[in-house]
Amino acid sequence: MTKKMKGICITVVACLVLGVLGGTGLAAERPQRVIAASGSGLVELYEDEVGVTSALFRGAVGLEYEKVTNPNSSFYVVPALTFGGQIPGVKGTVGLKKYIKPTAPEGFWWGVHGSLGLAVDEGIALTIPGGGLNVGYKYFLPKNFIAEWSFGLAYISVTGEDIEISGPGPSVSFKLGYAF
Repeated sequence: MTKKMKGICITVVACLVLGVLGGTGLAAERPQRVIAASGSGLVELYEDEVGVTSALFRGAVGLEYEKVTNPNSSFYVVPALTFGGQIPGVKGTVGLKKYIKPTAPEGFWWGVHGSLGLAVDEGIALTIPGGGLNVGYKYFLPKNFIAEWSFGLAYISVTGEDIEISGPGPSVSFKLGYAF
């Protein structure tokens, strides 16, 4: 291998390593991941078999992991424990956030998400798929701690042996976490 070829190979490898490890200068300065404790709630209005309108509340407490995919957007996953409707459960949520300015993971954003939940109690099993649209704001506190709020419109469907409820409802969430 010639000196020139070795120099080209070393330059290409160095560029790849720097690109993978550092990205752009802007990306290297801004945290690319967020871990946050998440609390959320959804109220769904439904009509029972006699025509009486009732409200079903489903809440969740989870741990969100968010990964910046480019300066304007991120992908997130949230495993969570759910409560409400007298039956506790578990759910998983995945979603995308699109930041208004190229400051991900900080600032105003809008996003979409989908979820799948399961609640089981004394032989009653409920499947709870859902999804929705949210808007929110993530604020950086000192030392890369974050606070985030969001609200939106979600749709859930609760299906079990003797129950079937589905429809839209307002949702709200609040998160505290750390960006790195």
